[in-house]
Amino acid sequence: MGEYNGKINVPKDTMLFVVNSVFHQHIKESTTKENILKMMPEIYENADDEEIIKMLPYRTYQDLERLMEYTKTSDDIKSFFYTSEHPNIRFLEEAMIIVMRAKYHDYNYSLNPGVIEKLKRLFSKENKIIANRYGEIENLTVGMLYTYGIVDFDFLRKQLCKYRNEIITEKELRDIYFTRLNLNTFVNNYDIRWINTNEVQYFVTYLEEEYCPMDIGQIAEEQKARKMQYKQFPKQEILKREEYLWDERTQTLYNYVKSKNNDIYEWKFKNLIKKNELGMDILGEMSNICMFEDDFELQKFLDLFMDWYNNSPQYMLGGYTPIEFINH
Repeated sequence: MGEYNGKINVPKDTMLFVVNSVFHQHIKESTTKENILKMMPEIYENADDEEIIKMLPYRTYQDLERLMEYTKTSDDIKSFFYTSEHPNIRFLEEAMIIVMRAKYHDYNYSLNPGVIEKLKRLFSKENKIIANRYGEIENLTVGMLYTYGIVDFDFLRKQLCKYRNEIITEKELRDIYFTRLNLNTFVNNYDIRWINTNEVQYFVTYLEEEYCPMDIGQIAEEQKARKMQYKQFPKQEILKREEYLWDERTQTLYNYVKSKNNDIYEWKFKNLIKKNELGMDILGEMSNICMFEDDFELQKFLDLFMDWYNNSPQYMLGGYTPIEFINH
């Protein structure tokens, strides 16, 4: 058995979560970080394959296999981290505390010999099928959160069942996302009690109330007030959905705004248009960043803006655009 004897910047709480919630070791909170680290390789060896696969985000699982292949030809793991072929390597941080030794000061990593055989088994044909399933559920969930902002948990589960053509129980879905590590840094769970009926409805969101310019409950209330079902999108559209919806209309509007103010960059524009999905009025804010020479230019901007606005989905409309909502 190998023994982790290095240091890495992962909180003790994270390691306790891995050990106690995933591997059921019941380690006391008073146990030192150093002693938890020493236990990691043995825990990893004895854990069930599927438990480990559940724990790792799918991108981490894929990068871990690439890392295993890489170590067959080189022990320069630091170089592996910084190669452009592995853009998702940052997701390996949690995996590293389990599977690697590290001389902290020179970042000279090497794989723990005691876990090599265990890791190889993770990438059997059968386990890849299991990991791919979790990976698609993960990607579909993220796509739906970006599409709806805050979404009813029951609707989320039913849509996942439909997209996957299988029954995913509430217990399994909660287990995957709220007990394991797959998405716990991206997903927040909100229980909202409606005053009129005293009914409790469970929502899931990637928005963080602390950083969101609008109250999460307000978005849910607006969704409920519209008395509309969530718009249902094709599976492939959900899978490719990103946080900042950037289509041809968005690009056209951005190009025009950029021509009127060269200091506006994509990242700033994305944060601005995000407010539209939250249902916020951004026309004044956007027009203030442009410098128009005459009424003709102002009118052109207004036309482009309204074309974009009316055809962009909003979280408060359950994923519908204003045009779709009016015509529904």
